[in-house]
Amino acid sequence: MSITANKVAETLFEQQLETYEDQTMLIDKTQVFTPEGGTMQNAGNVIWRPKEQHRPIIEGWDLTGQETGIIEEAYPAYLGTPKNDFVSVRVDNMRDKHYWEDAGRTSGRQQATELNKSIANLIATSGSLHYRSNTVSGFDFISEGQAIMNERQGKHTQRCFVLNDRDTRKFGQDLAGRQTVRGRPEDTWMTGQIGSNVAEFDLYTGSFLPNIVGGVDPATTTTAAVSFKPEGGTVAADTYDVANVDYRKATIPVVASGGYNVGDKITIANGGTTIKAVGLADKVNTGQAMTFTVVAKPDATSMTIMPKPIALDDGSLSTLEKSYANVDTTITSGATINRVNTDASARANLFWDKDAIEVVGGEVPMQMLGDLDGMKVISQPLSNGLNMYMVYDANIANLQLRYRTFVWYGLTMKDPSRAGVATTF
Repeated sequence: MSITANKVAETLFEQQLETYEDQTMLIDKTQVFTPEGGTMQNAGNVIWRPKEQHRPIIEGWDLTGQETGIIEEAYPAYLGTPKNDFVSVRVDNMRDKHYWEDAGRTSGRQQATELNKSIANLIATSGSLHYRSNTVSGFDFISEGQAIMNERQGKHTQRCFVLNDRDTRKFGQDLAGRQTVRGRPEDTWMTGQIGSNVAEFDLYTGSFLPNIVGGVDPATTTTAAVSFKPEGGTVAADTYDVANVDYRKATIPVVASGGYNVGDKITIANGGTTIKAVGLADKVNTGQAMTFTVVAKPDATSMTIMPKPIALDDGSLSTLEKSYANVDTTITSGATINRVNTDASARANLFWDKDAIEVVGGEVPMQMLGDLDGMKVISQPLSNGLNMYMVYDANIANLQLRYRTFVWYGLTMKDPSRAGVATTF
């Protein structure tokens, strides 16, 4: 009986593993790392990670007294809770091997869909880039994202663009005639990829993209002028307490935040003139309004946005701090906050740089459970860097087999200024 039970469990696990590996489209377009388990346990499953630094250019021969320090910005990467499949069946359902193969494939497919959906939702709510377009050209639609990302001069690793099914259909005729989109249809079916190097993006289609809820612009205003600067973690000189600072977030005071949704994309205008994005490298004004995403509403008169607006004209900033500038001017009191995702509901298209999103994998010492009487364990590393686990046992009283499979990971928007949403109307 134990040999048969082992074979059943192994069959199910193998089918789940194989199906999961074939369906994880989005995780392959992110950065995955698995920290040491003991470190994560002692840190409460949250680890602070450093962001890429910026440096100033100081002109001249004599730089006496102009030396600068280093600002090490950071962000929290965390593990969520495991995504599980937990089943109990009676022994007479263990007679048909195909029954278990189908169960494994279905479970693997659902696990992969959940991961893809979670990554898509993260991009939709935490990515700060945004545009709406009514163009009929697929290339023109996608290349707008290219222009925005190039102007911002963020780190460029691998850029990806996922079209929803309706917009894939809308732009299909235009895109199909381009050399970058031609390929074998069976590959598209398996991986979702329909093109490569389309306006610098690897192009995919996905049915798991979320709807973006918006509506009429609430158009609130700020109640005070605000100035933000890049900050690293600190250690108190007297108590040695460590204070980490999330480099991505800023909270601004407003008349009313109730009309906004978490995930809304906004612009900010001083006296009717929108705050403009500047290139991170050359600090040249792009002429385009900087867009932010609302990630929290702490109370009725404030909202937290990403990325943190650091102004090039802010006289309170040092030479080093200005090297982190991403907008042209500071936010004044009475500045207008405008929601730009003005459709009541729109199907999202997503674009991002691979390095902007981080997936943290979790490890557990499953072999310890294997030492317990009557409990068996299986674990297998996935090609994407995560681990899949299975635990199973049996009950002699009711002749039931129980099994539990799970994958453990956490998702972090590492850099909101290199990810965003595009919609059509």
